[in-house]
Amino acid sequence: MSKVNLNQVIGKRLKQIRAERGLSLDKLAQLTEVSKPMLGQIERGESNPTVSTLWKIANGLRVPFTTFIEEETPFIQKVVRKEIEPLIEEKGMVQVYPLFPKEYQKPFEIFTLILEPGCRHMSDPHAYGVEEYIFIEKGMMEIKVADETFMIGEGEGIRFSAHYKHCYINKGAEDAIATMIIYYPI
Repeated sequence: MSKVNLNQVIGKRLKQIRAERGLSLDKLAQLTEVSKPMLGQIERGESNPTVSTLWKIANGLRVPFTTFIEEETPFIQKVVRKEIEPLIEEKGMVQVYPLFPKEYQKPFEIFTLILEPGCRHMSDPHAYGVEEYIFIEKGMMEIKVADETFMIGEGEGIRFSAHYKHCYINKGAEDAIATMIIYYPI
């Protein structure tokens, strides 16, 4: 996604989904466990929602994370990461670049995930059947899934069922950079 007002894009899409489903803000708050005032601010483009908040909304609505930032995709698309506005979490220590957001009828989305040194990012469980594929491009990540811990280094990858709580940790001295694919069952 080129540099546009991401808050406006997210807000417009959330409002559209809510209207299509005939949901009130109260009902949406119940489904997502995000407060009604926060949802209203997001819809108006007045709030910069965190990655965790967007995941809660996506899980509550049972839609892919990138539903909120989808654009129409041309026949051929070149992506330049530095031209994509990242989603920021953990006081800037986590940057998520939506390289190829989820498109209609495609069961996956692709991101670049960057964790700064010392960062620990916890992710809530996704819907049952969702899988994450992570390939480390630079550095090393400790990835915890349920009760298991894995050290994944440069040139290595991991796949796991994402309906468990999972955590990404960078214990190194440099940024850890990974390509992440999230698969959604059809």
